[in-house]
Amino acid sequence: MSKNNIIEVKHFEEETRFSEKTTPYLRELIKKSTAIRDMYEFNPEYETLPANLDVDLLNEKTSTPVFGTVRKYDGQLLVLLSYTCAANCRYCERQDRVGVGLDVEGRLKMSQIDDIVDYIANDPTIYEVIASGGDPLTNPKGLQYLFNKLREIEHVKVVRIHTRYPLQNPGKVRMDLMEELAKAKPTVYLSLHIDHPDELQPEVIELIHAFRKMGYVMLTQTVFLKTINDNKETLKTLFLRLFELGVRPYYIYHGQEVTSTRRFVMSLEDEMAIMTQLRNELSGLAFPQHVIDIPSASGKVVVPSEHWNTDTATVTDFYGKTVNTHDWSTVIKQVTPENC
Repeated sequence: MSKNNIIEVKHFEEETRFSEKTTPYLRELIKKSTAIRDMYEFNPEYETLPANLDVDLLNEKTSTPVFGTVRKYDGQLLVLLSYTCAANCRYCERQDRVGVGLDVEGRLKMSQIDDIVDYIANDPTIYEVIASGGDPLTNPKGLQYLFNKLREIEHVKVVRIHTRYPLQNPGKVRMDLMEELAKAKPTVYLSLHIDHPDELQPEVIELIHAFRKMGYVMLTQTVFLKTINDNKETLKTLFLRLFELGVRPYYIYHGQEVTSTRRFVMSLEDEMAIMTQLRNELSGLAFPQHVIDIPSASGKVVVPSEHWNTDTATVTDFYGKTVNTHDWSTVIKQVTPENC
């Protein structure tokens, strides 16, 4: 293999530092796009602290019934097939597991996938399985094995693949495998993580056309990122282009603050202002849900637009837990004689 085809990983003094990792494709794209550069290049001005391996920002580690899974919602199971990605996004909310931490585990072994399949088979309430990571396409044999097993489980009706790999390494996507996976169930969703119009290069657009022909229901997920997509025009361009390509913008997330991501995190108020402008100008099919995956709680809660007069000081998760949005601390309800 030539040097130009090698995925480049830069390690830093602290072993727990979230490593810089790119691909030859991205290194060429970085030369043309400051947005792509800022998403992938290590920035010592901001990234001065090692990743916190003990963090459990979204209660995922405490919602793990079987190693390699997350179960936070009824009927749904997330399978983290791989703890590695083709490239490391600097704003990754799983920096405690991807690039450091559990990245040393690499990919789930077949025996671990068997344990997950047994768990799914024995719980008829699970109707949806989501392959994620890291990135599931960095574990193609495991992904193929999981989906082949899921074919045999009748109560699993829908499967999803959540990936950023086609945006990071489009020339290396195994199209024969993708065609096979598209037939695993009558409905297979493919969700691409896309944050900026510069990511929609000709190679990526060609892949999207091919995925649609294979029968995938195509979705995208986006994260609000300060200095990268923190304005209406950038996001409008992105969502309209996706709409034109037959890809449904699904979610746009409030960015999560972990050790080294603070420079990317926007205020909810700024995000709401942008989404209000977009709602005024975009077709409903081109307009994603603006959600926040509440830290230390459970639920991707829809953020209101400025069309409503709302108080955003607190938010309540799917199970009734209320937190302050300024510091994400739990709201403790006072017990009084009236409500005893």
